[in-house]
Amino acid sequence: MSHSDPSATPRGVSNRSLPGAATAGPLRRLLATLADMFLFCSLCAALAWPVLSAVDWTTLPTDVDGFISNVSDGAWISHASGVLGMWIALWWCYFVVGWGLFGATPGKWLFGLRIVDHKDRYPIGISRALMRLFSYGVSSITLGGGHLLAVIRGNRMALHDSLAGTRVVRRRRSSSSEVTSPVSAADRRRPHEPREKDVDPGIDETEHADPPES
Repeated sequence: MSHSDPSATPRGVSNRSLPGAATAGPLRRLLATLADMFLFCSLCAALAWPVLSAVDWTTLPTDVDGFISNVSDGAWISHASGVLGMWIALWWCYFVVGWGLFGATPGKWLFGLRIVDHKDRYPIGISRALMRLFSYGVSSITLGGGHLLAVIRGNRMALHDSLAGTRVVRRRRSSSSEVTSPVSAADRRRPHEPREKDVDPGIDETEHADPPES
C-alpha cells in the first residue's frame, strides 16, 4: 500500500528548494503575520460591507427595538450567514493556497519569508498546508503558547511548524541559489542529443586544418 507524500505539489507547479536557508526570526514573522491579518481583515470588511450597509446603525442608541427588528429579518440573517461562510472559505484559501501553492502568503512574501518543508522544499503542497493550518489553531488555543515557542526555542520553530514539519525561512535575494527539483534544465536534454561544439563562430576550422601529406 503506497502512501502519498504530504509535501507533494500538484502537477504543473514547480518545486524548488532553499538548502541551508536561515530560519526567520520571531520579529520578522510577527510583522508578516500582522500584514496578513490587515489584508485578510480588509478583504473580510469588503465582503461584509453590503450586509452592514443595509442596517441603519445610527438608530442603535435611540431605537434599540427597531435595530433588533432589522437584524432579525430573515433576509438579512441569510445574507449575514452567507458572508460568514465566505469569511471561513477565504481564511482557508488565503493560507492553504498561499502556503501550499506559492510558498508564502502576501504578508510573508512582503517581508521576504518562505514556508518550506522538512527537506527545505517549497511550495509545501496542499496537504501539508492544511496540516499546518490545523496546527496553527492548536498553537492559538494554547493561549498563544505555541507561537511563543518560536521565541523560546533555539531553532525558532513554533508548535505548528513542529507538528506540520515545516519551517519559516528567509527568502534569498539571488534566485541562482534556489535549486529546482527534481532535475535542472541541463539534465532534461534528450539522451542521444549531441552537445554543441565549443567553436568560435568567427573562425573557420578549414582555414587551420593541416595540408594533406603528399
